[in-house]
Parts: sequence; structure tokens; C-alpha cells
Amino acid sequence: MPKRIMFQYWGRRGALQQFTLEVARAALADPDIAPTITVSRQSELFGAFATLGPCVIAFDTFSGALGALGSSWRIPVVRRRLYNLLAERGIEAVIDLMPHVWSPFMVSAIHRAEALYIPIVHDAAAHPGDPTGWANPLIARTVAKADLVITLSEAVARQLLAARRIPRAKLRTLFLPDLSYQQMPTKLQAQKGEAKRLLFLGRLMKYKGLSMFLDAVELLRKENIAVSVGVFGEGNIDDSLPRLRELGAEVVNRWLSSEEIADALGRFGVVVLPYLEASQSAVAATAFGAGLPVVATPVGGLVEQVIDGHNGVLADSCSATDFALAIRRLLLDATLYQRLCSNIATDRENRSMHRFVTCCANIISEAQQAEPLNQIGPHRGA
Repeated sequence: MPKRIMFQYWGRRGALQQFTLEVARAALADPDIAPTITVSRQSELFGAFATLGPCVIAFDTFSGALGALGSSWRIPVVRRRLYNLLAERGIEAVIDLMPHVWSPFMVSAIHRAEALYIPIVHDAAAHPGDPTGWANPLIARTVAKADLVITLSEAVARQLLAARRIPRAKLRTLFLPDLSYQQMPTKLQAQKGEAKRLLFLGRLMKYKGLSMFLDAVELLRKENIAVSVGVFGEGNIDDSLPRLRELGAEVVNRWLSSEEIADALGRFGVVVLPYLEASQSAVAATAFGAGLPVVATPVGGLVEQVIDGHNGVLADSCSATDFALAIRRLLLDATLYQRLCSNIATDRENRSMHRFVTCCANIISEAQQAEPLNQIGPHRGA
């Protein structure tokens, strides 16, 4: 009998929307899973979710931080509706793809419906300058009530264990699968005589290392290595704008649609992650989904995603000099570049969303077979 799993994500924007959409498609294609997908009606990709049929259930949440406060009166109504849905469909487990600020108020309904609650924890702590960090205390409450917890990198798992936030017995680590955006690049490498194309993609916050990346580009140009730069994403880059203009960079400084992300991936040959800290990177998953190699700093879970010489190049440190050397190594070695692209294509199934969803189902099966079940998580019906 197919396993009855609810995959839940109530956020409105960002890579987790694409992640959830691809989870839904993979789960629907798996004959061993009977999926229910719950999403926010305010999701920017709600139209795409709506095409997936009756497995998708929309919940009205809110728009913006002020909306979170003004809509809190609806929490009891939403909780009751969630319980009814779980009971009606006989859901065995809820995998919360990223806990929402309302998630702590939903766990009691999930347990009352005799379902396991399994959140995916993407970060052990808020990234510097991340405006969503205010929600972390609420997320911590959610995680404390979980039956099991999934992380997408060993780096995050180690941080959670070191902070004593989760017992080791409750922790499972998977991987961040590729994000495809439904389009493969049309041109992977610059032709002879053209500048090599380097893409910086994603939210523009200080920990992403844009300034250090620009330092690295300037060092490469001093060596007469022709590179062109694209910087695509939302965030304050006022301090870097003069340098970007001087470098002739293509800059799209706003929130990008899925189609715009796919288009950018089709026009650049290498994705750069000059991060000063990281958990794991959805940008790396997006690059691999497009068949593009990555140059990254050796921080956090990036060293698990980016395997030096196999699907990308890792710098020796978070310095501009070392990052420039890593880019230089890739761009001046056409054989290396082609090998990385070939490896990314060959390994695609190991990083696939199909494999990820199967792993989630296996985790649920193992939890259900544990005796007694209530030693894994909170008492059923609590």
C-alpha cells in the first residue's frame, strides 16, 4: 500500500518554493507514495502547484511580517482544518519542508491525528543579516516537538548536536537535491576569444561574499584573464555598485522569477559561491540542476556539495587570492571544465529529487517500525 505522506511548506517566496514544487512532482510520480502537498495560497508559484490536482491543498497564510501578526487569529481555524485533513486522508507522516512561523501551533494537531511530524532544518542558526532570523525561536520550538528531524548536510547536523537542540537518535541527514527550473543551459562554456562567464546568483547579503568575489575578479583581470560577471538577486549592493560598473558586470538587483533564473543559468558557464559561511546552498543545487560547475569557498556544508575536481572547485580559504586561484584553475583548464560538466550529468540520479523523496519515505518506514514508537517522539495524541 502506498505510504500516505504530507509534504508541507507554507512560505511564499524563494528557492523553497521550487524545492517544494519538485518534491510534489517526484512524489506524484512514485507509485509507493500517496502524497498530499499543503502550500500557502499566497505562494508566488501557487499557479504551478494548482496544476498538480487534488493532492495539493492550499492554506491561507499571510503576506509579510506584519501580516503574520495580523493574521494570527486564524491559527486555531487553520489547525482545525489541518487536523481534519490529516484524519480524512489517513496521513502517516508530515514532512515540513521548512518550518513556518505557524508550525509550532500545528504540531499538536498532527500528533492528535496519529501522524509523525518530521521537519527539515536547513540552518542551525540564522545567517548574518538574514531578515527572517526573527522567526528562529519559533522554529526552535517546532523542532523540539518533532518525532524526527532531517538535515540536508552533516555540517548543520553537527551544529544542532553541539547546541544540544536535538537528541542524536532523532536526527537524520539526507542531501539537498538538484533544482532544475525546467531548463538546461544552452551554452555551457564561452567560445574561444570570449570572456569566461561567472554567475553570482541569489539573495545579496554580506555573508555571501560579493565584495570578496569582486576582489578576486580584479585580481584575475590584472593577470589578463578575461572574465565577465553577472550578479543576479535581491538585496542592498549600493557599496558594490561602482565596482560592478567598472567591471562591466551585468546586474539584475531584484527578486527573480523562475523563468529569469533559468535564463541566467543558460547564459553563464560557472556559478560562484564566495560565501563567508554556509549551511548548504540551494544555489549550488540550482547550478548542478542546470549542469553547471561551481567554484566555492570551503565553508559549512559547501564542502559536502562541491567535491573539488569532480563537480566544482573549492578554494583553499575565504580570501580573494585563493578564490581567484580557484576560478583561474577552472577557467584555464578546458579539460577540467568538461570533466566537471560530464561528472555532474553522470551523477544526476544520485542528486535527484526522486531519490530524495524515496529517502524520506524510507525514514518514515524506519520510524514506524521502531518499538515502542512513542520513544522516538512525543506521546501520540498529546
